[in-house]
Amino acid sequence: MIVVIIANRSSFLRIIMDKLEYNNELVEKYSTLSRRVNEEYINIHPIQRGGLLTPEAYKALISFGDGYSLCDNCLKGRLDKIENPPVIDFLNDCAKYFNIDNIMPTAAARESKRLVIEVLSKREPKKRIVIVDSLSHYTTYLAIESNNLEVREVPNQGYPEFKLEPKDFEKTIQDVFKENGEYPLLVVLTHVDYKYGNYNDPKPIGEICKKYDIPFLLNAAYSGGVLPIDCNDLNIDFIACSSHKSMAASGPIGLVGFKEKYNNDIMVHSKIQGNLTSKSFPNKICTLMGCPPVYGAPLITLMASFPTIVRRTQKDQVKEESEKANYVLDKIKEIEGIDVLGKQPKVHPLTNIKTKCFEEIAQTHPRKGFFLREEFKNRGVIGLLPGISKEMKFSTYGLSWNQVKHFTNAFLEIAEKYHLI
Repeated sequence: MIVVIIANRSSFLRIIMDKLEYNNELVEKYSTLSRRVNEEYINIHPIQRGGLLTPEAYKALISFGDGYSLCDNCLKGRLDKIENPPVIDFLNDCAKYFNIDNIMPTAAARESKRLVIEVLSKREPKKRIVIVDSLSHYTTYLAIESNNLEVREVPNQGYPEFKLEPKDFEKTIQDVFKENGEYPLLVVLTHVDYKYGNYNDPKPIGEICKKYDIPFLLNAAYSGGVLPIDCNDLNIDFIACSSHKSMAASGPIGLVGFKEKYNNDIMVHSKIQGNLTSKSFPNKICTLMGCPPVYGAPLITLMASFPTIVRRTQKDQVKEESEKANYVLDKIKEIEGIDVLGKQPKVHPLTNIKTKCFEEIAQTHPRKGFFLREEFKNRGVIGLLPGISKEMKFSTYGLSWNQVKHFTNAFLEIAEKYHLI
């Protein structure tokens, strides 16, 4: 019996030692994490440019990086009612900025869309169809699917511009009515799409929705915080923003804006009561699971960046950012085998180009499609997806003119090296 105990003890000690060694590996692996990408390189990844933190946000991040740090002075049990730091003021100011009645934080723009579709489906349970543009992000489809609804797409005009026409929205609305005897539950427009960076004017779509009395949701994931948006003027009932994508905030955080007529649908207070304890939570919002999960870094960095957001969406700065994107395109068009996808001139800096010339080089290059990313990185530019040479997406948003010209020159140098110009 003693031998068995010793054997078990020996095995136990070996397990402990293995765990100790494993912990040392963990320390080595995780304790020195760092990222100096934006200091050492020009990052042209379109999903990141609008979300880069401002100096003020970096400073706030240090103080509020802890998980529930915003809740230090929560006196009313709700994130949106915190006065210090001034969360309640920020939400009011943000609503004024977008010119919509109410703004609430969410986990992301996708959560904003899901929430809007959920509350509308409860409000109008007989309506089962949501109309979306055919350039919509996959999360728009998933928001519809997760609520057991159906989707109808508005076609675009195809290659090379992929334009959306307002008349096609109206036709799709009429087709839904002919098919079901009901107008759709909601119309969703992608303000700036993720694929081609096309700017789609919400004004005519808002007017069509108003004509047929259909709620209108603007997906502003790439535009809120980059382009000016006046929801009242554009007849927008709901707006979904991605603050970590386009509002210089640490992720994940989004915003949902909504008109006052939908306030009672979204801000649903809890009515449940425990059968034994009689617990109740009347201050909590059911649709947001009490509070949106942005208790520290996400919301505080968004608040700290907000003055910059307001400044950078003024007319002159928006114009300059568009000029930077169009400058790059004007220069690289001379490269044989490059075609610009999407509408021109660019309004939003997200750009997609078809790079048949680089695809042909990749076929015989020893590094295959990886050569292009490496050529740019060697010139101080990162953000291209590895191994892809057929298409290239980039954004010049927030780059200085010197950085824009460096990126352009890098493009031309690579093309010259491979005898494309």
